[in-house]
Amino acid sequence: MRHLIKTSVLLLALCMPMAAMAYEFIVDGIYYSTDLWGDYVMVCDQGEDGGHYSGNVSIPTSITHDDTTYPVARINAYAFSKCGELTGVSIPETITEIGDHSFEECTSLTEVKIPGAVTYIGSCAFENCSSLTSFNIPATVTEIKIWSFQGCTSLTDVYCDIADPSQVELGMSAFKLEDENYSARTLHVPAGSVAAYKNSEWNDFFGNIVEK
Repeated sequence: MRHLIKTSVLLLALCMPMAAMAYEFIVDGIYYSTDLWGDYVMVCDQGEDGGHYSGNVSIPTSITHDDTTYPVARINAYAFSKCGELTGVSIPETITEIGDHSFEECTSLTEVKIPGAVTYIGSCAFENCSSLTSFNIPATVTEIKIWSFQGCTSLTDVYCDIADPSQVELGMSAFKLEDENYSARTLHVPAGSVAAYKNSEWNDFFGNIVEK
């Protein structure tokens, strides 16, 4: 019993997001905060204004605030969480991290392209994005955390550029569906890597694994 309690607490801790960061300023309708040293900005939690994004949102590569220009480097925890009218997002090549719960329950989100600099896709990042039909994973990604795509019931195609699945930390239930029926879901992988993926935990979440 004690072991079960410890396991439950551990799983809960794993899904707790990196602390949501209050925004410092808004530029062209997007909420930002700077890092501790002022080297870059992060798209961040909207606080009490949460849920206001709708339609297609384009995140710029850089923004200017108070006569200082900053690169946009991260999407922080809860940045777009529960924006039910968000249908698409354009993420620039400057982004390296997709934070925990960042697009959770964006139920109208159908399109998102992850740029080639991203290394981290956080816990529950796209959980319950029920309209998301396809997704790309660039070769730079090294971590896909617990429940990242859980409940993405319309997700039928995932295009993965990672040649060796052992190079990725794939969190528990990362692509889990409640009914555990993955027959309609296809993982598209680099040439020569199908066997490696079929012998990995990725195979639990895809009915088909094919070469791109």
